[in-house]
Amino acid sequence: MSDEILFEKKSGLGLITLNRPKALNALNYSMIKLLHQTLKIWADDSEVLAVLIQGEGEKAFCAGGDIRSIYESITSGGDEHAHFFRDEYALNEYIYTYPKPYIALMNGYVMGGGMGISQGAGFRVATERSKISMPEVVIGYFPDVGASHFLSKCPGSIGEYLALTGVTLDAEDAFYANLVDWILPAEKIGNFIEQLQNLQGDISASSQVVDILHSLGGRNTPINAALAEKHPLIDSIFSLPRVEQVIAKLEQVAPNGPAWLAETTELMKKRSPIAMVGALETIHRGKHLSISECFGMELALSARWIEVGDFVEGIRALIIDKDNSPQWAYTLPELNEQKVQSLFPLLSKY
Repeated sequence: MSDEILFEKKSGLGLITLNRPKALNALNYSMIKLLHQTLKIWADDSEVLAVLIQGEGEKAFCAGGDIRSIYESITSGGDEHAHFFRDEYALNEYIYTYPKPYIALMNGYVMGGGMGISQGAGFRVATERSKISMPEVVIGYFPDVGASHFLSKCPGSIGEYLALTGVTLDAEDAFYANLVDWILPAEKIGNFIEQLQNLQGDISASSQVVDILHSLGGRNTPINAALAEKHPLIDSIFSLPRVEQVIAKLEQVAPNGPAWLAETTELMKKRSPIAMVGALETIHRGKHLSISECFGMELALSARWIEVGDFVEGIRALIIDKDNSPQWAYTLPELNEQKVQSLFPLLSKY
């Protein structure tokens, strides 16, 4: 077993700790495999009544996948990245149907792969420290790990907004966006885990978790979500069918609108055009697909992306060389419908 992910059985609670705090608990391949294997074992273990997954330290639950190792696999001609995506998505999908209460304690940064291991949870528990995002377009990739499913379930066009910008949400906004279910005071985390070790085997474990959350001041309604005020404008802009239309609309309304519109315009102009096009395409399609179909589409696209996308260049510019000057492969005008269909033929079946 790896010390990068810890598994403990504590009086009926299966406790999982992502233990790479210096890397913001990013997931590497061995962690993904061990997590999936252990969850399967615990699913049939009568001693485990509920499972909680957390990140070590206060900074992050999980800041995503280990991008550097993926980059090294791709650039060296290896195939570990292909196995990584396949097994990561299989784990993510499995969590949606987990037979016992699976609690994701989304404290601190929750990004990318961290969303993949939390969005299928029966209890998505955030705190006032939560910083939640799907920032893949920043590095030339598309929002994956099931984002075509969970972002497509956000109210109105909020999923499109999150996918195209990669902006970070606090707990209140994430709740409004249907990405968390509970907000628990961070100071109560220790009490929460302690009380989960007193679950009774003859009573519904889920109802006991709900009672514990309520008793510790957990809320299952948002308060003063800033996103609620932005929502009408987001819908009027991000409901447009093409990325260039979204940017044009932003440029039109930003001069006389709130400051966040101009900030959003500038953000999108820096993002990878093909990543934004891919993001929007997958969110649109995800609205009409099952969870399994969403993961199938993302897996097919992840393989194709290595050939035609900006992923390698994005990682190089922002993670490896850190020059913050990515040379994106395409401009938005080049990415007409015909070009997009030629780049992503694997999407035709979805």
